[in-house]
Amino acid sequence: MLCFPFGIALALLAAVLGAQGQTVTWCDDLTSICFQRFYDEGVQTGWGYTFPDVDPNGGVPDEFIGIYTGPETAGWIGASLGGGMTQNPLIVAWLNEGKAMAGVRRTEQYGPPGPYHEGPVLTILGSSGITASGEQRIVFRCQNCTKWEGGSTGVNLEGGAPFGFAMHGTIKPLIPDNEDSPVYQHSYAGIYVMDVPAAKTGRYYDVLEKLQGLPPLPLPGTEPEPTPTTTTTTPPGPTTTTTTTTTPPGPTPTIPAGSCPGASAPVYGVNVANGWSATAVLGRLSRPRSIAIDTRGNLLVLEGGKGVTAHTVDANGCVTSSTLVIDDPTLNHGMDLTPSGNKIIATSSDEAWIWDYQPSNNTAFNRKANNLRVSELFNSFMHNPGHVSRTVWVSKKYPDYVLVSVGSNANIDLPSFEARSGRAQIRAFDLRALPTNGLPYTSGAVMGYGLRNDVGITEDRNGIIHSVENSLDNAYRVVDGNRTDVHTNNPAEKVYRLGDPRSPGGIFGGYPYCYTVWEGEDFTDSAKGRATGTFVQAPNATMNDAWCDANAVKPIALLPPHTAPLDIKFAPRLERWSLCMPTLHGSWNRSPPQGYKVVVIPGLFSGTGEWSPSVNLASTKTSFTDLLSNKDETQCQTGNVTSNLSLPEDE
Repeated sequence: MLCFPFGIALALLAAVLGAQGQTVTWCDDLTSICFQRFYDEGVQTGWGYTFPDVDPNGGVPDEFIGIYTGPETAGWIGASLGGGMTQNPLIVAWLNEGKAMAGVRRTEQYGPPGPYHEGPVLTILGSSGITASGEQRIVFRCQNCTKWEGGSTGVNLEGGAPFGFAMHGTIKPLIPDNEDSPVYQHSYAGIYVMDVPAAKTGRYYDVLEKLQGLPPLPLPGTEPEPTPTTTTTTPPGPTTTTTTTTTPPGPTPTIPAGSCPGASAPVYGVNVANGWSATAVLGRLSRPRSIAIDTRGNLLVLEGGKGVTAHTVDANGCVTSSTLVIDDPTLNHGMDLTPSGNKIIATSSDEAWIWDYQPSNNTAFNRKANNLRVSELFNSFMHNPGHVSRTVWVSKKYPDYVLVSVGSNANIDLPSFEARSGRAQIRAFDLRALPTNGLPYTSGAVMGYGLRNDVGITEDRNGIIHSVENSLDNAYRVVDGNRTDVHTNNPAEKVYRLGDPRSPGGIFGGYPYCYTVWEGEDFTDSAKGRATGTFVQAPNATMNDAWCDANAVKPIALLPPHTAPLDIKFAPRLERWSLCMPTLHGSWNRSPPQGYKVVVIPGLFSGTGEWSPSVNLASTKTSFTDLLSNKDETQCQTGNVTSNLSLPEDE
């Protein structure tokens, strides 16, 4: 995401057509060496490459020299050599106290990539470090880096080649002195086209020799090294995961008054709504995805690639101690507690598992890692290489029922139009009826399908299930054969009412054909006047707006496009808890960016406890307000504020 199988050729074409830019010739002021470089002005970061035009041994060149430059404060800078993230070599580079570090990773699906030691070899070259103007630069040689198995299979050396770029705006890898360190998920990413022929030079090996002879840049305020130093990254053997927590370096803002002792302040400044307060209680976690509060008030966190951790809190809500409860690096997103508090359910991209849990000593047991009875809830039921977050929700009113969401397999997943596909849907399971050896996901009762990627699930006081959807990227509209890009302000993200988990109705949300208009003025036809109406990207005689209006269930609330909601909660008790609270992660697919906040949608509970917005559907577009937000949303593609929310049951 060059003989290509047909499917790979189509994927490559799609990557090239969707690219965000192309490279230009750029010459480095420090070394006078010229590269083909892609530069993103918004994040002030560049990715440059030069290739040999011939192989001195008479074969096909298999290497290049790369240079990544960016702000000194950037956490890491990386690239995909094949455009897309999956099945292609991924380079991650950063500075550790001024020393350049780089490693290669790979992943077969969308999820945390692991170290890749089977092909590319990286060598850090001279002139890497921090410049006098405060820019970081990592210069490296990449050998055995133009051919590989899977993915795009290699770099097209004779034309334009899709290259991916990625970075984190502030946070260093977790173990910054280790080339194989886990890293925080990128805060900014995309694809561009590398003009490889223009990047070739007949002086490649002279350039290489020059860089090998240069020392690293000295740290500002120190003397330069008297002799050049070259560090080679040699593929190490297998690594062992430990439970030791290492705090990565990065910006350390002043901790605000009233915050918890020992808790790092938020890296990104936040605004808090009047009448509310926010306190940092815990930081430097490994990809936190889900949080919950157990019956003793302990904070449970699912940390992707690590497992579930428990954090004891004092009367002020500050963390006093932490422990690893479930050691399972395959867990990547979903976690919930049963209302009794004695079981944890958590998910990987493929499976959901249940553990017995004792909150008194933060112990989980009857789990695979203990080599005891494997309490398998569902087996081999959810794999797809697209959206890999599997949210799990245990009903609070009907605790025998658990719901699990599975997203679509791609931006547009046509087979998910059928409920039997097991994708783009939420299913309910009766815990009392689970066989000892688990069951497939498609055996669950369908709460809703045609839901592109409903990561957030919650329920109101009456036990009615609600979800919030991540809608389409790169939306367009075809009218009389002409295609118009409408993606910046369309489609809306949606909140759905799914119903009672004891008797699922299998509502149809409309995906992969039906989407909801947010900004009608972007359309050139009848959809222009269809505020909150549905639209089909390429309508025809059978699949059109009218069909969607008649067959797709209307949402109950709307949120702005590309805000990427990842959670939703109703908080109990008190008058203000009639609010619905979605958390908005923000998306790569809009410029300027939006989202990156927690918002509140005003509503009312009925006499039976069922929640509804306090205004009609069209008015929900403007009724929500910010609860917690980044101070400068336009800068949020270098970081986000939140993805999950937990509220105590008895407040």
